[in-house]
This record gives sequence, C-alpha cells and structure tokens, in this order.
Amino acid sequence: MIIFTKHALLKLNQRRIPKEAVIKTLKFPEYRCTSYSGRMIAYKKFDKLYLKVVYKTENKDIIVITQHWTDKIKIH
Repeated sequence: MIIFTKHALLKLNQRRIPKEAVIKTLKFPEYRCTSYSGRMIAYKKFDKLYLKVVYKTENKDIIVITQHWTDKIKIH
C-alpha cells in the first residue's frame, strides 16, 4: 500500500503534482537511489522535468515523505 504523510499531501497540493504521477514514479522509476535514515529516492521524467519522490518502506507499505519537480537527477 502507498501511504502519503500529511507533509506529502500538503506538498502535492502546493506544487500541483498529481497523486497519479507520484504512484507512477514509485512503480516505474527511471532511477532509484538510497538517501539517509533508510529513505529512498525515485525519479521519473514527465515532459522536461523529473519528479523526485522521497519515501521509505515499512513492512510492505511505501510511505511517501515528499515530492517535487527537478530539472536533473541528483546521483548519490
């Protein structure tokens, strides 16, 4: 199950990012890397920008922490 934190839902609205785009990024990322504190980052390109989704997994759930548009992939 994909769960959105309150922060992630707030940023979805503020940044006008469709929830479906986040789900698509998590299911079919073009690039995925690890971040800090057990977090992961997934990137997927939509038109000219990449959607960056920061998330963590707990049991079988994916917890979305935040997401935003970026012009390039930051490789960790």
